[in-house]
Amino acid sequence: MSDFGLVVSGAMAVRQLVYISTASNLDAAEVERILEISRKNNAEAGISGFLLYNGRNFLQLVEGEEQALTALYDRLGSDPRHDGMVRLADEPIAERSCPDWQMHQLRLADDVIRRRELLMAELPDKLSRDIRQLVLNFAALN
Repeated sequence: MSDFGLVVSGAMAVRQLVYISTASNLDAAEVERILEISRKNNAEAGISGFLLYNGRNFLQLVEGEEQALTALYDRLGSDPRHDGMVRLADEPIAERSCPDWQMHQLRLADDVIRRRELLMAELPDKLSRDIRQLVLNFAALN
């Protein structure tokens, strides 16, 4: 058995889910607490992914077994620290794009033009072209 509970010799279905939401007036310390708790919980649930926060909205990509992602999404839907969740992608994947990130924070540069360059360097190589473009589009918003 590998990290995150994936069965090496059998085929346990892995999915990738991406959503956006609107934050409820969060400061940097609260976002850091969210990340800290997410890393612990995601490691236990076999979920990997990243969070992007632009000061107003979240974009989160999570990967894992379908049942774990469903439970996470339901929990997130009732979290008062954000609302207006919109699922942008939800699909089976052959392998994880970010297997080593229990919940990595992608940081946005203040310079909007520099954001794309920095994100392109940090986004996982295995990320699909469509999801990569979705992240870059989100990052371009002010």
